[in-house]
Amino acid sequence: MRRALVLVVVAACHDAPRPPAGSPEALVAYLQGVAGADEVTREREIAGWQLDEALWDHTVVALYRPLHAEYQRAFTDQVPALVARLAHGGPITARRHYAGDPRLTLPQGRDRWALPALFPSLVAEAGGAPIDAVFVPDGERWCALVGLDAVVRARVAALDPGCAALLARAGAAGRCTDVGAAIADAALRTGPGADRDRLAHVCRLAETLCGKGSP
Repeated sequence: MRRALVLVVVAACHDAPRPPAGSPEALVAYLQGVAGADEVTREREIAGWQLDEALWDHTVVALYRPLHAEYQRAFTDQVPALVARLAHGGPITARRHYAGDPRLTLPQGRDRWALPALFPSLVAEAGGAPIDAVFVPDGERWCALVGLDAVVRARVAALDPGCAALLARAGAAGRCTDVGAAIADAALRTGPGADRDRLAHVCRLAETLCGKGSP
């Protein structure tokens, strides 16, 4: 009995430490419990990734804060696809979300514009393919930007459909992404009766920088 107790104590002392909250390791541990779980569990967990208004205002830059209601609707539209995406298990990896990462999806690259510089957001892959979300730590729980890119592109399309098509090519590193950020910024600042000259200017630049054959 004494020997068994010693073995239990030794095993407890050698348990792996819990990953720090908000770290890539913590996100991996969490997603490993979601990927491959039953459908009800996946739906519940993914629905819980939505940022409430208070966390939204604390997370995104000021220009994006008025988009919360549109983000909520777009997020809800994307839940079924994410539930299907995480239906199977497989190796999970996670890393910090930074501009210019060549492994980002284009929406993940464009979502970087909504976040302050050096904000500790993360992205993840399952089975070697991206999970198209940008994860935001909220203490011990996880939330995510999902559908926000579609909201921004719809705003641009309402003002200039051709420019929105060019914006859809931005998100990776390069001059197209630089001008894409300017397009998003100009469109979100353009309201009824506002001067649209800046939007028109950056859209003209995008014709060269985001056109076919552009770098």
